[in-house]
Amino acid sequence: MDRIRIGFARLVLVYAALIFLFLASIYFVRPLTGIERFGISVNGSPESITFLRTSLGAMFLGMAITAVYGLMRPARLRAALIVITLFDGCIVAARLTGMWVDGVSERQWGELTTEGISWIAFALATWAAFRTSAGFGAR
Repeated sequence: MDRIRIGFARLVLVYAALIFLFLASIYFVRPLTGIERFGISVNGSPESITFLRTSLGAMFLGMAITAVYGLMRPARLRAALIVITLFDGCIVAARLTGMWVDGVSERQWGELTTEGISWIAFALATWAAFRTSAGFGAR
């Protein structure tokens, strides 16, 4: 059963690495294109473009690096899952707060759905990793 749980946890970390690398690449390489899909316009000044790179791009890159680190260092799989789950939980909480304070749109429901499903997968993978034997990850 441990092999199944660890396999699931690793699969979820692969998903996290791929999705967060994809999002990081959008906000690092084409930050204006990434933000415009939400109907938000930025004035194109160097400061506004750099803001997107350093906030969204850096956050998603950090999450991708954390996922890859957890995959490459089995002893750190659990820690990587905790970090990914907490960060994604903060994203979901921010989305819910925005919907409560600022109002709801169709796009927000779609984003909340994908973010929420991802958070559930991350939480389940974290739970599965902690349900393994105590010797997991020993070098």
